[in-house]
Amino acid sequence: MDPTAALLGGANPFAALTFIAAPALLTNASSLLLLGTTNRLARAVDRVRALVAQLEHLASSEKTLAQIELDLMALAEQRVRIIVRAMTAFYLAVGSFAFGTMLALVGAALVSPSHDSARVWVLRLTIGACVIGVAAIMSGSLALVFESRITFRILTEEAGLARKRFQPGPIA
Repeated sequence: MDPTAALLGGANPFAALTFIAAPALLTNASSLLLLGTTNRLARAVDRVRALVAQLEHLASSEKTLAQIELDLMALAEQRVRIIVRAMTAFYLAVGSFAFGTMLALVGAALVSPSHDSARVWVLRLTIGACVIGVAAIMSGSLALVFESRITFRILTEEAGLARKRFQPGPIA
């Protein structure tokens, strides 16, 4: 067999390219998800700080309002925990796909028949790393779905609170 043909995946010249490019592309996608999640974390932390500042300014006569603010803060803290879990999953995905890409490059270098056993193990490890990466992306994405629902709940409760605070009273 021609060594060039073996390097390119035998009959399919796109096999090696796909095997190397797919993990690299998924690494890029994971990195973008991680960037967006980092921005979400910053907004969530800012929201917790704003709620704490609002609690400090409430008079003792506004106990009901303070309890609502405390409930909103608990939701905001839950939101931060979920975002951190999603970020952890996306970091795992980036690392897994980078590792999978590196293994694919090593596997492409081991195309000679004398390294068949090593090539099989590298292939298994590459596929395993990519499966872990895909599972991590799915896990992180699912966490962000739950975080989005909490954010919607917080916004709904804050809107109701604002309506109660600033609703004009009856005109006498």
